[in-house]
Amino acid sequence: MAISDKIKEYRGKRGMTQAQLAEQLGVTPQAISKWEKGTGYPDLSAICPLADALSITTDELLEHKNPFEELNKKWYRLMRKCDLWQAPLEDLIALDNDALSQYPNDHLFLWRRVSDELKLARRKTNAEEKQPWLARAEKHCAELIANDPDWENPKHKMVEILMEGGRTDEAIAWAHKCKSPDEAMKNVLRGDDLRRHRQQIVDRMLRDLLGEMRCNDLDFLQASEDIIRAVFPDENYQYYYDSLMMIEYTRAKYYAALGDAPKTMEYLYRALDVAKEKFIKGKGKFTIPMFDELPPEGDEMSLIEQLYGLLQHREGLETVFFTDAYQTLLEHMKGLI
Repeated sequence: MAISDKIKEYRGKRGMTQAQLAEQLGVTPQAISKWEKGTGYPDLSAICPLADALSITTDELLEHKNPFEELNKKWYRLMRKCDLWQAPLEDLIALDNDALSQYPNDHLFLWRRVSDELKLARRKTNAEEKQPWLARAEKHCAELIANDPDWENPKHKMVEILMEGGRTDEAIAWAHKCKSPDEAMKNVLRGDDLRRHRQQIVDRMLRDLLGEMRCNDLDFLQASEDIIRAVFPDENYQYYYDSLMMIEYTRAKYYAALGDAPKTMEYLYRALDVAKEKFIKGKGKFTIPMFDELPPEGDEMSLIEQLYGLLQHREGLETVFFTDAYQTLLEHMKGLI
């Protein structure tokens, strides 16, 4: 509402004539008339007295509502009613279309229209009623993708739309077009497959984290070990024995760099203990619920063989490589392979 309309509206609410308002402000009635017609505006010095005379704040007097923001607020109010089933979703989609008639290229309302059409399709229990809304959602989503190929949200939404229509193969193909296919596949998989997929994501993220933390820093190494032991309280580490062994091996290299031979050998033997523990327990499945869907590891070189290869390579362990203790350890490990 323009300031001219506000002056006229609130003057009327106060039951004041133009002459009475003019007298209170010390201006002429003609000035008030010009303000209300929009052919003139009050001086800055008159704003506060004018707001007081009309019993409103200066913010209310000067506020000029943005049509887009008004549409946005209206959408949120209606959306909450729709979510509570207090209003039909068709009304929300009509508002989307009304907003787009005024702002045809606005990404926000284009996105909302697709989302609202999919939401409505999901509420339809009759296939004949569901299909037209799915078709609209797919069409509008395809337009969004074509207009902005770098925008990931519509691609993920397309996966949801296709899955809702039972088109699994197409949904999987779209999921693999996303920059984060793992995230997109969450909208495809169900039940145990989804549980396994989430566990695989967590497994990869955990391995990446531990890999970053395996550096020449004792605090990082200790934190890495603490994480592994916290995640696997049943001590069924399976292929995380590899990480535990590398933590001990990296600690050994840390002390080798300091020239501390006894500490170096202590942690090399601890690395061997981890490798031997894995050898004794063998291959199996994780038993903690968080990773219970992950498959056992494949046939790989034993940890003892891996550690023996690292020790023969001697990188970072040059200061102790030619010592009797180190050579004795190598001979001992050779007998275990």
